[in-house]
Amino acid sequence: MDRNDRNILILGILILILLAVAYYFLLFSPLRADYVAAYDERTRKEATRQQLEQTVAQLENIRRNAPDIERQILEVSKRIPEQDEIPTLIVQIEEVARAANVTQIRIEPGDAEAPPGGGDFSRIPITMSFEGTYEQLQEFLLRVRNTARLVTVNEVNYEPLDEEGGGETTGGGSTTNRSIENLLTVEIVAEVYVQPAAGGDTAAAGAAPATPPPAGGEAKGGAPKGGDAKGAAPKSEAPKGGDAKGGAPK
Repeated sequence: MDRNDRNILILGILILILLAVAYYFLLFSPLRADYVAAYDERTRKEATRQQLEQTVAQLENIRRNAPDIERQILEVSKRIPEQDEIPTLIVQIEEVARAANVTQIRIEPGDAEAPPGGGDFSRIPITMSFEGTYEQLQEFLLRVRNTARLVTVNEVNYEPLDEEGGGETTGGGSTTNRSIENLLTVEIVAEVYVQPAAGGDTAAAGAAPATPPPAGGEAKGGAPKGGDAKGAAPKSEAPKGGDAKGGAPK
């Protein structure tokens, strides 16, 4: 191969390389960018379609279950009174305590307040403390959740009872090392709800106390200030500065 043929071959190779580079930047690269953009758009539309299908399925499920949902809402509404009815609530909790065999029941309701997320009802915080075994605690919680009034348990705290400080023993006066049979001091933080009265608002429904406070005291859970609702059945009236105690002895 002489010099002219070699030069022609080199020139031909250079022309092919230039054509390949020009094809990539002028034709292939724009087409590839369009393809990637179309693929991304298709992926987004596919994700949107799947979300819409899930939403449709959820709405269809809600439509099918609408009668059950309405029934559940009606049942819950029946468990939310239009007045705070704190004395009645205290009696119900004391009956639960007596059925669960817990002792030293103490009930401290708070003031009605609007729920954090808003709504056409008020919430009343309530703190319950008592002494009992772990099994009795479970029984108490089960019965509280099944009361005629809706009670939501938010927090349960308990610790072993210090027997040297006046604690009690289970059974016939004997003690045991099994934690499930040891007495506990329990504190339960819960809340109940009040629906606004007809034509009223949430604040008005939860602000008015059920009974006027006695002289020098504050109405809180139906007992005068300085007294606590305790035991299985409250007394009709507790002496000033005393405790309303029921039939369950410490």
